[in-house]
Amino acid sequence: MATTTTGNVKKASNVLEKKIKATETDMKKKMERAGVAEYKTVKMMVPKSINENDDVLTIGLNGELFYFLRGKTVNMPEQLYKILENTGNM
Repeated sequence: MATTTTGNVKKASNVLEKKIKATETDMKKKMERAGVAEYKTVKMMVPKSINENDDVLTIGLNGELFYFLRGKTVNMPEQLYKILENTGNM
């Protein structure tokens, strides 16, 4: 049985670093796979979490997952922004 301590808990960004980078660099491809060929972006600050280790925001759209670093300003597709707005995560 493994015991979790504050010493071995990693921040989400350490574990999901490649996925965050892929979201940034391949946004157009990811949006196309989600069924959205054309979209506008919204410049926004990704909201921080009360849990300091939860520093990544994950948003799903039509089976495609998008990863954003919390506390960072990003150009987010409007469809993803609306998901945050509609779920009260703003």
